[in-house]
This record gives sequence, C-alpha cells and structure tokens, in this order.
Amino acid sequence: MKQHEPDFLALEYVTITKDPRTGLVVAIGGTEQAAGILQHSGGFLSGARTYHRLPHGLPFEQQRLKATTAAHTLLAAGHNVHLDPALNMLATPDGDRDAALRYLGHLAERVAAAETGSQVAEVLTDIAAPANGL
Repeated sequence: MKQHEPDFLALEYVTITKDPRTGLVVAIGGTEQAAGILQHSGGFLSGARTYHRLPHGLPFEQQRLKATTAAHTLLAAGHNVHLDPALNMLATPDGDRDAALRYLGHLAERVAAAETGSQVAEVLTDIAAPANGL
C-alpha cells in the first residue's frame, strides 16, 4: 500500500497583512464563512473570492483595531489566521524587552541597597534559581 501526502487547502488559512505596494490592509484566503466574519467584525470590503481589504484612508490605529478584531473573531470561530504583528493591537513592541530592563534595574537597586552578603545572595538566587530565575 502506497502512502500519499495529505491534501492541504491553503485557502482555508487567512493572512491579514498590509500590502507594501498599495498600503492597504488586506486579508487573503479563507472560506465563505471567513469572508463573512471579515466583513462583519472587521469592516473588510469584499474583493475577489478570497481577497478582502479595508477601506481606503483609514488612520493606522483604525486599521490595527479592525485587523485585530477580525483576526481574533476568526480564531474564535476556529479559523487559522496569520495576523501581521505590526497590525496586532494586543502586541506591544519591545514590551518584553522593556519589562526585562525594569526587572534588571530593580535587581540592581536591591544589590546596591544590600548590606550583607546574604542579601546579595538572595538577589543572585532570584536571578539564577531554576524555578523562577534565568
């Protein structure tokens, strides 16, 4: 018996991104159900069968809001979605890096304020502890 590769329907996936050529936020792929979700939850306009776009002239924050809303509604309905990170309102650029810098600054303050070797050891344990540290 010869095994064959499964059929994958790429059109079942929805990609929401900003077209660098036109500057429009577009959604490519998906089913008819996905198209309805894009139109109703995100305000996308229907183009060709598997192509949708946001209206011209929307401010960038409105584009992000509509793209994020549509993507999360599609995910909740069971669709596979790729949302361009630049359009994701729930992502914070460099948020993890900023949080790490604040944490390191707090640790540095604790070390500077330490009066005993055991207080410095506590800070080092916070950094290197297998359960909680780095």
